[in-house]
Amino acid sequence: ILILIITASIFAHVIAPHNPYDLASVSLMDLMKPPIWMEGGVDKFILGSDLQGRGILSTILYGTRISLLVGFAAVALGGTIGITLGMIAVYFGGKVDSIIMRMADIQLSFPTMLIAITVMAFLGRGILKLIVVIGLATWVTYARTARGSTLSIKSSEFVEAAKLIGVTNTKILLRHILPNILTPIIVIATVQIAQVIMLEATLSFLGLGVELTRPSLGLIIADGYKRLFSGDWWLVVFPGTVLVLIVLSINIFGDWLRGQFR
Repeated sequence: ILILIITASIFAHVIAPHNPYDLASVSLMDLMKPPIWMEGGVDKFILGSDLQGRGILSTILYGTRISLLVGFAAVALGGTIGITLGMIAVYFGGKVDSIIMRMADIQLSFPTMLIAITVMAFLGRGILKLIVVIGLATWVTYARTARGSTLSIKSSEFVEAAKLIGVTNTKILLRHILPNILTPIIVIATVQIAQVIMLEATLSFLGLGVELTRPSLGLIIADGYKRLFSGDWWLVVFPGTVLVLIVLSINIFGDWLRGQFR
């Protein structure tokens, strides 16, 4: 399911019946059409259309691309920052370790959602802003994991041997320590992708996520929620189902991955 969803989002420009970003292909005459199997449905809108006359299937395909982009990019940013700081904290120790871990403790005292909402409220909408904010709000998990793993191998014979022959600190961190601490971090990152996608959907639902002109799954659900109790259920059910499938499949994959590395 995960491979199917990722593939469909990557090739959305080929699979989608029309481009929801192309104003020339959108007509207000087509707004609020029900799915094709219901009375009033039309062939070109298999899953119905939304308040702007865009096909739900097309917006889901393009919206999934945005949600996955934010999920993977934010995890990559947060992971890079966290792993780097975690390794540096242990390797150099002393005041460096204390400062980095106190920063982590301070950030852990604030919920990630609260940090993201507060910062996005000041910065405004935007995909790049969202990725940076979520990445900076989630680095602590990777830093603490990287620190714990680095502690266990810092005094290993191969690290000590590398120091004795004059290998630089940067090369020791990148070539000798990093490859040996990636296993638990990969598992955490897999689970974090699902959490970040949900966070992005929540922020977009609240009006603090991606731009209105670039629909993500959260933004599509937010638009459809206003019409849910008017009988236009397809505006929420179909994008909501895709969001659930993405998060569920990523979590199942993460559980399987955790089992493989035990």
